[in-house]
Amino acid sequence: MRNLISTVLIIPSYMETLALPKLLLDLKLGLTEKDAIVIIDDSPPKIFEEIKQRCLESSGDLMNLFMCNDFGGKSGRGAAVRRGMELVLSKFPLVETILECDGDGSHRPADILKIKNSTSEADLLVGSRYLANSKIVGWSVSRRTLSWFLNQSIPRLVKVNLTDITNGLRRYSKKAVIEILSTKQKNTGFIYLSEQAILISRANMVLSEEPIIFVDRKMGESTVTWRELFNSLRGVLKLILTNR
Repeated sequence: MRNLISTVLIIPSYMETLALPKLLLDLKLGLTEKDAIVIIDDSPPKIFEEIKQRCLESSGDLMNLFMCNDFGGKSGRGAAVRRGMELVLSKFPLVETILECDGDGSHRPADILKIKNSTSEADLLVGSRYLANSKIVGWSVSRRTLSWFLNQSIPRLVKVNLTDITNGLRRYSKKAVIEILSTKQKNTGFIYLSEQAILISRANMVLSEEPIIFVDRKMGESTVTWRELFNSLRGVLKLILTNR
């Protein structure tokens, strides 16, 4: 069966007991036998077992679902996705495209499937919150302001042609993933998304975007700590200083 898989969606997850099973339930009818989902979950073992059971009940027999809980603690979104990429390349020899999305439900299944099925031939296709037909629902003014500032400043300073360099709904070509994994990772949190885009751009690959509707989580609570936010902002500064 693994030899049939051509597209894999990686979902990094931590303590998503409610949102993640719901996401799988909504996604499964849009997937085929050539699609697989790999969940990299850093939850404590007992909670992971609960999440795994709920996910299996939600997904049923309609998708190829692989769940991993092998790191031993919360590693950060970027680190989890990188481990997922390594796993995908090792287990699915015929994979052509790899996607990632958030596990908290903020990326709508309709948009995930839209990015998955896009006819774009870009090596990195980003679901953007900042194109003409994009929309953000449910965010506070402070969160909108911070995101807008980061996505205005980072692309300009590192010379990457994207309107949304920090969003986690994206699709990569296999060539782009190999390029990412060939370079030592500098950041482990969400800012690794920007680091990946820089690597792909510097390798002269094609980047593109499509509009999405981003909806703030409706189930569960964010597990991002102030320390993680501080480290991510420090990572932003590091990216800018080392890639100008």
